[in-house]
Amino acid sequence: MKRRPTGNVLEQYRAEISRCVKCGSCRAVCPSFLAEQKESHSARGLMALIQAFLDGRISASGIFKDRLATCTTCFACEEACASGVRVTEIIQAAKELVEEKSGAGMVHAVIAGVVKRPALFRAGAWFATRALHYSGGEGKSSKGKERRAKKTGGSKEKRKGTVAIFPGCAIEYFQPDVGRATTAVLNRLGYEVIVPEGLKCCGRPLLSLGDRKAAEELAAHNIGLLTGLGADVVVTACASCGLTFKKEYPKLLRPGTKLPAVQDIHEFLADKLGDIRMGPVKKSITIHDPCHLGRGQGLSETVRELLRAIPGLTLVEMENPDRCCGFGGVMRVTHRRHSDLIAEEKAKSIIATGASTVATGCPGCRMQISHALQCADSSVETLHPVQLLAESLECEID
Repeated sequence: MKRRPTGNVLEQYRAEISRCVKCGSCRAVCPSFLAEQKESHSARGLMALIQAFLDGRISASGIFKDRLATCTTCFACEEACASGVRVTEIIQAAKELVEEKSGAGMVHAVIAGVVKRPALFRAGAWFATRALHYSGGEGKSSKGKERRAKKTGGSKEKRKGTVAIFPGCAIEYFQPDVGRATTAVLNRLGYEVIVPEGLKCCGRPLLSLGDRKAAEELAAHNIGLLTGLGADVVVTACASCGLTFKKEYPKLLRPGTKLPAVQDIHEFLADKLGDIRMGPVKKSITIHDPCHLGRGQGLSETVRELLRAIPGLTLVEMENPDRCCGFGGVMRVTHRRHSDLIAEEKAKSIIATGASTVATGCPGCRMQISHALQCADSSVETLHPVQLLAESLECEID
């Protein structure tokens, strides 16, 4: 895949933007429009604004930048678009051009500074939960624990292979229990697990800010570390990290850069549970499909197949399981009210099922949904599917 050219990155999309016939199909599925009922929050409205910006009829103003930031990158508009307009890609290009013309604001500069520096992120994890407006629930900080490079698993003679885990910021700093469950399940299945030292953010938050240069630097750093480990595959339990590796890294890195095989944990486990004994987990669950796992990677049914393999689980589907929860990366920081409105609707759908547990394959979604359920005074627990698998496999978790 070719690297995106420099200069006015929007120009290459001019013809595609014109393919938006303003039919409004996107409005029926866009979480931002449904929350605010404002045309400028819909994909159709954003295409009109971007066209005006490209033609020089509007400037790189704060209001325009604000509207671009309300896209949750859920891909629902693209799925609904009969014309096949690559809306998310166009919005990304617009963000980058606006960032280039207007520069980063104070909030964006602070977010970018923290994301690019693991030590600062680690030290500021407590503050970050407050900045994200989260309290209690499963979204707890790892309290500044140092990441140590380590290998876990059996002897070379018995192990099935070597897996490197890319934890990502959400697991590393806020959802360490998901990381421990991931390692435990892989060890239980006979894999040696490497948790590399020195990894940084995948770069997704920086892309959402329009800072492509910084995202390129993080991508090069991470790939440089991962390719030298000798692992058979890189696995991540974060839907957004997985999507970034698969779809964005080929465009962020220099042409010819060798990329390791990267799989989401559900994808990796899909064909590996057949011959292993699984104990019962007596829970009624419903599933939230993360946008970056379902529409982004096409793994919604894979998640269900894995969970159906667990004896005792009762699956109750919610209405619109693939509707965005509203985390939206840094949108949670910059547009709290907007994020909350979207999350409220997701919580209502979950509660209506009567399930005791909601499972979701994205740690960011888990944080968002847990908080929304807490705000709704609901006792529904929020888990990553790998945690349910760990319980069924009777894994020993450190």
